[in-house]
Amino acid sequence: MRADLDAFPEPLAILDVDLRLREANGAWRAAFGEAAQITPEAEVAARAVLDGARRREIDVPARDGAGPQRWAFLRLARAEAAPLVFAHVRAREEAAAARDPQRRREEELAEQVELLRTFIDLAPSLMFIKDRRSRYVLANSALSACYGMTPEQVVSASQHELTASAEEAEHFASVDRQVIDTGREAVIEEKETRPNGEVHWYQTVKRPIVRRDGEVQVACFSVDVTERHRAQEALERSARELQAMAEAARREADEKSALAAELDRQLAVIQAQHRQILALSAPILEVADGVVGVPLIGAMDEARTAMLTERLLECIASRQVRSVVLDLSALEAVDTRTADRLVSIVRAIGLLGARAAITGIRPAVAQTMTSLGIDLSCMITRRTPKDAIRLFSARR
Repeated sequence: MRADLDAFPEPLAILDVDLRLREANGAWRAAFGEAAQITPEAEVAARAVLDGARRREIDVPARDGAGPQRWAFLRLARAEAAPLVFAHVRAREEAAAARDPQRRREEELAEQVELLRTFIDLAPSLMFIKDRRSRYVLANSALSACYGMTPEQVVSASQHELTASAEEAEHFASVDRQVIDTGREAVIEEKETRPNGEVHWYQTVKRPIVRRDGEVQVACFSVDVTERHRAQEALERSARELQAMAEAARREADEKSALAAELDRQLAVIQAQHRQILALSAPILEVADGVVGVPLIGAMDEARTAMLTERLLECIASRQVRSVVLDLSALEAVDTRTADRLVSIVRAIGLLGARAAITGIRPAVAQTMTSLGIDLSCMITRRTPKDAIRLFSARR
């Protein structure tokens, strides 16, 4: 900033809200030293600028050996920061200015150009103007810094000379020509590869401007949105990863569901086979008219007892069975629980109006039942199924 100010021959300075010196060029320091050196009249003008006025000028009479001067103050607004005051001091040559109005106009024009130069260089965004051939006519410091150059070096250079990617340069140039040919503003998001290989994204506004000679050029304002673009790409990557994870989870759930269905099917088959095995271990045989026999094989656990009772009662009801012979010849062992289950079967048979007889009690089983104190006095017992059938036939 100081180097740009030093290039101007007249005193220039930037003051803060307290009118303290922030920046000054060599001409200012030579004239006023390292202080603001503002007269009361000039301070009033500067305060007016800080209060919202765009520009104020005031003539200061000769003092301390210096001739009359004209002080100009310009307000420099900054986003999210206190404004600054740009001060310009020049010698006031009223007589010469009166004799030479053209010179005065030229000086005022030069001052306006310098103020514009200072203003656009304060902007952090890229500000530039290009002609139809995509050559830079004006560029601020933010743009020239992208290429490691000064604004003066950028001016007259073409887009193709500065942009590393020929494809990107042609894209920029084509949008410039479109804006110039149509006379319509364009708002686009575009990327540029810097000379160092870095990729930056910009939100750019391009607007046509007509010069005094009729030439149409394009004025551009670009805001660097690289961080926002990278954040958006990161969000999209995360979304894709989450979608892939969701798909994987869905496939895994489908596989588990299929596995669970297969396990259920196999379990149903096993249960059906188990019921068949239980039925085979206690078959119900029709041995005479109205008499069925049930040989009990193996151990009488709770599941077998429940199934046998269900099948036996259904058989009694559907076949009009009057007598049931329960043969214990192949029963492995008899304990208290087994005896209780036999008693419950006999009682259930009796509730349906049928009679039950137990046969085939082996000596060892009889001894065990006696030692356990199992009372079978309520039940009919016979030695063999044949004896039980004869009994039921005789009673009939």
